[in-house]
Amino acid sequence: MKFVKSLAVTSALALSTISMVQQASASECGLSCCIAAGVDGVGSATGLTVSLQYDTMLMKTNKQRRSEITPQQIISNQLAGTAGMYAVSNSMTMQKIAANFAYRMDEDNAFVLTVPYVINDMEMMMGMKMMPMSPVMYSTNQMETIQGLGDVSLLYLRDIYKDADIRTRQRFSVGVGIKAPTGASKARTASGHLVHMMMQAGTGSWDGLFIANGTMAFGEHEDGGAQWMLSPSATYHMTTRNSLGYKVGDRLNVDLSARYRVTSKFNVKLDLNGVYSQKDSTDGTKDPNFLNSMMVPAAYQRTVNVLDNVNNTGLASVFISPGFQWIVADGWTVSGEYRIPVYQDVRGTQQVTDNWFFARVTTAF
Repeated sequence: MKFVKSLAVTSALALSTISMVQQASASECGLSCCIAAGVDGVGSATGLTVSLQYDTMLMKTNKQRRSEITPQQIISNQLAGTAGMYAVSNSMTMQKIAANFAYRMDEDNAFVLTVPYVINDMEMMMGMKMMPMSPVMYSTNQMETIQGLGDVSLLYLRDIYKDADIRTRQRFSVGVGIKAPTGASKARTASGHLVHMMMQAGTGSWDGLFIANGTMAFGEHEDGGAQWMLSPSATYHMTTRNSLGYKVGDRLNVDLSARYRVTSKFNVKLDLNGVYSQKDSTDGTKDPNFLNSMMVPAAYQRTVNVLDNVNNTGLASVFISPGFQWIVADGWTVSGEYRIPVYQDVRGTQQVTDNWFFARVTTAF
């Protein structure tokens, strides 16, 4: 049955990926979100499954640890008792379109190729003081849109346990993969400075992926398939340093997806998504465009912007994600979810996710 096939491996390998860059505050989930749609198509039958996924992440809230703080407060605190300027993100919109190609070559082995396209927009708030005792003057400006091919990933999955080849009710799979630096990671502003790492289309690094996930089906639907599906999973994204000495923090995603079949063609789901990201780091390599500038101590690091400071990276967050899956025609499935943040604890000062929407179309060949 198409529904059972599409659920054979969990789609809750959440997160994120690689799709948009993995800066901690912006891409809360990292690579797995893109991969999840592809993994969802790895069913019991051999052959190719293709999915097209769109997601948009909206961010306006800034936090220090778990407490909210306004952009004006951040700037005011930074410029207290001194003259100068400081910039903070006022709002961000990150969009991603990912094509996933899942191919099961035999009963136990499958591959998932994820090709993302990234569209990143940001409005900045700038604060300026002419003298230490002067009032702060605030202004906003829209950054130029950053868009293009993101970092492509290839994942190998192997089933190490399943109770049956057809209408599988219990399955445990493991996987390894690689993320290639196909997305641009050295985009620059009109002034020649590197765009913030979190806004780049790629990270410029070769990374490793490690995945483990299970599927457990319960109950009997009237058509003979399972009534419930429970899918736990874990994804670890191990990053490396790029050519400019910047390393995005390693990331762990732990997810639990529960699905209930309302009809043979429609089901609802509720996911619990946890993310833990380490701090980013830099080895001090200078931006080659500003080798003699004291204002750029290292690539992607500027003292006048909250986004260009590795101390403002790394987080722990939890989302609840209600969603649906609908078989609209033979071989075609439409699904989507809304990811709601319920816990966000950040290091330093970061802008966090307020709203996150997913939509995808899947077909099998």
